[in-house]
Amino acid sequence: MRISEMKPGKPLEIYITRDGYHYRVVSKIEEAGEDHVFVTLIASGKLVFEFRPTDVVDLVYREDDQVWKWKSVQGSIEQLDGEEFHCFTAAEEGETYNRRNAFRVPIEQELMVQFLSRDPERLRMVSELEALHSRTEEFSDAELDALQEDCFCFIDCSALLKDISELGAGLYANRRLEKGDELSFVLDTEFGKICCNAVVVRHTESRHSSFKYYYGCRFLETSRNLSKFIYEKQREVLKKVRYQQYEHSNHNRGKDG
Repeated sequence: MRISEMKPGKPLEIYITRDGYHYRVVSKIEEAGEDHVFVTLIASGKLVFEFRPTDVVDLVYREDDQVWKWKSVQGSIEQLDGEEFHCFTAAEEGETYNRRNAFRVPIEQELMVQFLSRDPERLRMVSELEALHSRTEEFSDAELDALQEDCFCFIDCSALLKDISELGAGLYANRRLEKGDELSFVLDTEFGKICCNAVVVRHTESRHSSFKYYYGCRFLETSRNLSKFIYEKQREVLKKVRYQQYEHSNHNRGKDG
């Protein structure tokens, strides 16, 4: 797929590797040209994201059931009709991409997961107060910020890490989470602690005897040593498979003899 075929208004996923850490952000496509695409400026408040020459940036674009990926594109801030946008330039066409092709390794490790819990009733109340504030200024911004913070709290729950890849993980848990909820967990490994922040992208009822729910999660941010950990686990899995094939071959030769 050519980058010029991207449709304005569609979301574009941007994966950034910087100093060994992996980040994911999503922005809206504003305009697509022959070898570049403009997206809504990636910013938090007044702080605009600045790409570095050493960043490794990949783009993922979805249309219906098809997904394409552009590897190692260049990111910058450019002007378009007098406004600033983030611009990504790609020399090659996008390749058909399937997230599930990412090699997942089985883990089966119990751990503690921390997730952000929302109080819908409190959020509704704060929303009403904000509307009142815009008309009467009865509340200060600081008071409203404090009220909004009370609508969220971090909750710890036990979980079972089923498998993991560089893109995401599968988890079992008894807490009910929704698509879009964010969570975090820490793995203790021979490569040190690995911190993972993720978002729930799918959930189903679990057939596991000890857990009610299964969650498919996509990573938003991970520690730099995750790649080493996964590579080592891949080696262990492949070594085990080769050994089983060797034992099976010897067993068959013994029967033939």
